Amino acid sequence: MIRFSLFRTLSIRCSHYIISSALIILLALGSFHYQNSQVYVVSAGGHELGVVEDAREIDFFVEELTEEYSALYSMDLEFTKKITMIKELRPDCEPDPETVRKRIRQIGSFLADAYMIKVDGKPFVPVASEDDLDQVVEALKDEYTGECERATAKVLDFIVAENLDLQEIRVEPEQVFTAAEAASLLKANGSKAPLIMADAGLFEDRLNDLHLPSILEHEFNSAPSHLEVVVPGSEPVTEKTPVEDITVSVKSLEEVTEIEPIPYSTEYIYDDDMLISEKEVKEVGSDGEKEIVYQVERENGIEIERKVISEKVIKEPEPQVEIKGLKEPPSIGTGQFVWPVRGKGVVYNGFSSRHTGIDIHIEQGTSVLAADDGVVTFDGYGDTQGKYLILRHGKYWTLYLHNSEHLVSKGDRVSRGQPIAKVGATGRAFGSHLHFEVRVDDGSREWNSYYQHRPVDPLQFYNR
Repeated sequence: MIRFSLFRTLSIRCSHYIISSALIILLALGSFHYQNSQVYVVSAGGHELGVVEDAREIDFFVEELTEEYSALYSMDLEFTKKITMIKELRPDCEPDPETVRKRIRQIGSFLADAYMIKVDGKPFVPVASEDDLDQVVEALKDEYTGECERATAKVLDFIVAENLDLQEIRVEPEQVFTAAEAASLLKANGSKAPLIMADAGLFEDRLNDLHLPSILEHEFNSAPSHLEVVVPGSEPVTEKTPVEDITVSVKSLEEVTEIEPIPYSTEYIYDDDMLISEKEVKEVGSDGEKEIVYQVERENGIEIERKVISEKVIKEPEPQVEIKGLKEPPSIGTGQFVWPVRGKGVVYNGFSSRHTGIDIHIEQGTSVLAADDGVVTFDGYGDTQGKYLILRHGKYWTLYLHNSEHLVSKGDRVSRGQPIAKVGATGRAFGSHLHFEVRVDDGSREWNSYYQHRPVDPLQFYNR
């Protein structure tokens, strides 16, 4: 009986133990399941981005993202999107940190500490540092000073007429200008300029190199009309920045040194045995050189005043010595000329106030004849005249234009009726012909310019 009672007692105690152990195990499993069903719900701007198991990995990700974009812009940035993480029990929700990180990239935004350049108190564009304003002024100085390639210049004074100062701001990093970009806009002379990065393509390449999505992709195809800036100690405000209305005026004073030529003079020796129309260079002249120092005042790079400070001769000019004839060439006396081409030809364009000779149409290659005894004073080419000759006959000069070739040269003495050229169509000519002119000497007995001597109708010298 005692044995049965002992066995019964032991059985009851064993059952209680098993039940207690089972309850403990069930409670432990329930607690473990409860703990694993709790996740962090990540939200931004009232929108849920997803859930994660560990809130710290999101904190680390935001720090890494900020560092990546700071390196991209070469500026210290602050992640400005407020992200909340609340722990909740979600038994059937699987944490997905990768999706959360992707969504944070998509909605993330940054601000940078920058400086707004102000022109006479008007906001212009933001730059990254105080040093950038000095670089802007230096860029303007480089743009608006300097001289031509054969001169050297020293800047004595440089003034920006407008007042340039800086204001500390916080601004989106893609709206920060480089010093070169700001200087370019200031000297744009009122031209409109979009408020975007100068090299959007380079910016996108840098994004791709970092495998980062462009969170401001739309900015590269449109020009924002305002800047979202934050003045330290205040809430974000919107300031319109009329870039197209702001330029500056700069004045500079330079000392410019130039090397300039000193033209040579001409000395004449007269020879009684040479014809008056003949000339010979005995000694070739050469220009000298002088150093001139100017004080040059400019406004926006345009010279407005120049003063000579000093002059110094570096090289004296060497005069040119020419021999000129005094002997009169033979004169026709009666003023009768032979027909200037071999053969008759057709005069199709006569003498007038606008046409100072006659045009004789005749076959190309026909001989051109000297109208009378004389001297060749010109043998050359003109754009309009083509190949042409000028002969002096004392009281008269004769001209022969549009020749295909010449048979005489300057200084040659020719006889009446002598072949001197071949008919052609050089210069401004429509078909082969000879343009023939007669000019009356003005008393100088020299040919100095094309219209120096008075033209007369050549046909008055012929019985035609």
